[in-house]
Amino acid sequence: MSLFGQDGLRQVGRLREVLTVFARYGFSELIHQLRLARFVPKWARRAEHGGALTTPVRVRLICEELGPSFIKIGQILSTRPDLLPPDWIEELSRLQGRLPPIPQEAIETALRESWGDAGWQRLAQFDPEPIATASIAQVHRGVLPTGEEVAVKVRRPGIREQVEVDLAILKRLAKLAADHLTEIARHDPERIAQEFSESFRAEMDLSQEGRNIDRFRDNFRNRRDVVFPWVYWEYSDESVLVTEFVTGPMALTPPEELDERGYDRRALARSGARAFLKMIIRDGFFHADPHPSNVIFPEPDRVCFIDCGMVGRLRANLREDLLDLLLALIDRRSDDAVDTFLRIGRPPADLDRDELLRNAEAFIERYHGIRLEELQLGEILVDFVRLIREHNIALPPDLALLAKALITVEGLGQVLDPDFDMVSEAEPYLRGVLRARYRPDRLAQRAWGFVGDSGTEARAMFRDLRQTLRRLGEGRPIELELRNQDRFEQELDRASNRIAFALVVASLIIGSATLVQAEAGPVVYGLPLFGLVGFGVAAFFGMWLIVAIFRSGRL
Repeated sequence: MSLFGQDGLRQVGRLREVLTVFARYGFSELIHQLRLARFVPKWARRAEHGGALTTPVRVRLICEELGPSFIKIGQILSTRPDLLPPDWIEELSRLQGRLPPIPQEAIETALRESWGDAGWQRLAQFDPEPIATASIAQVHRGVLPTGEEVAVKVRRPGIREQVEVDLAILKRLAKLAADHLTEIARHDPERIAQEFSESFRAEMDLSQEGRNIDRFRDNFRNRRDVVFPWVYWEYSDESVLVTEFVTGPMALTPPEELDERGYDRRALARSGARAFLKMIIRDGFFHADPHPSNVIFPEPDRVCFIDCGMVGRLRANLREDLLDLLLALIDRRSDDAVDTFLRIGRPPADLDRDELLRNAEAFIERYHGIRLEELQLGEILVDFVRLIREHNIALPPDLALLAKALITVEGLGQVLDPDFDMVSEAEPYLRGVLRARYRPDRLAQRAWGFVGDSGTEARAMFRDLRQTLRRLGEGRPIELELRNQDRFEQELDRASNRIAFALVVASLIIGSATLVQAEAGPVVYGLPLFGLVGFGVAAFFGMWLIVAIFRSGRL
């Protein structure tokens, strides 16, 4: 129990439950490798089933059996193509909407905790039957006293406490994996577990989703073809979110039905794609889960995004790096592309840069010469992410979300309009970004930023130097780590010997030249003997020094 610190008594029971389910689905060997076999009852190991199923299917079934927390963890994993291969991503994506509805009594209790004793009676109408059920919350239809139809999203009662226990277990398992599973340790599982925890906690706060919606509404305030629901803050908090109820067919509606109802599928595909491109290229704030059930068409030519709990953020410097990467790929500068990519991602310590460069060149050649309208952005991203995974390079979490979301948006656009071309839709945005990048004011801004960064670095260096001098002045020791000190001393000795030898040779040459000039001593063939001997000795030792330098392989 000490494995779990002070909260061990609360967590050990859940750990037994989690490991028992994993054992029943054939993961006993993994549990042994994690040194956790003592927590699994023997009957569970004997009751293994699912051997005929693939590993991704077994993991999905485990998530479903373990409940909301693990379903959400599986859903988050399904957004990380940099960590998992396509068959895993596809299987875990099926976790959407796999939970039974929350009992009506629990919903009423949650509403009373947020709205007081009146509970759902604060509304003019409230439908106890849910219209959507997810891992974190459930959505009901209602009507405000003022007559507006609303969607009431209620967080599952007790889920926060359960999630905290499960996240603590996840972090402990990640640490054990880092200690005992070499292949998994390469991916830094503790960092990944921390990223999952932050994402999970952010989604549990429904008020954060409301703020996300407001930010999207503000970013698209000048666009008529893209809308987001209104948030009623007087009814909303971290466990209940009340928004405008948006009516209309969802994006998963069959195309034939949209045609019958007079919807312009071509315009809808382009509006949705352009909205998403604006989110990532101009705003740096994007909807990270734009699957078809989160996209509604309230009018024949309007697109509405709902369920904005999962979002991604791209900082300005990351967008600049992505643009540099794109330009390097277009210009076939594979070396620059690799440098930029390594600046974006987190490469492993044992990265083979030469192999990465060869693979990057092959990636560029694969798509070089293809006409713009024939390029499939989803296919390009899948190949790009495969390259990432092969070299164990960790992407920033938001960039991994972007890759999955872009693939989803392109697929949705092609369902609506078979002639839809995501690359052609992106071209005007990219051209606009390129033009803006080289405007005088932007150039001046970047130059000033560089000067500011340089000043910051200089101040930091001066501060470190001042602290070092202060320590010396106080007589306090300063620890220095010298690696390969013996080799360094050998090289220093060799270098100093060569310098001394070169000075001796130079002295012989100068002295011999002086004797020749003064015509001192005996004369042989019209030249002073001592001068000739000095030149000969200098020539011999000079040649010996040159040969020694060449044999060392370092000039």
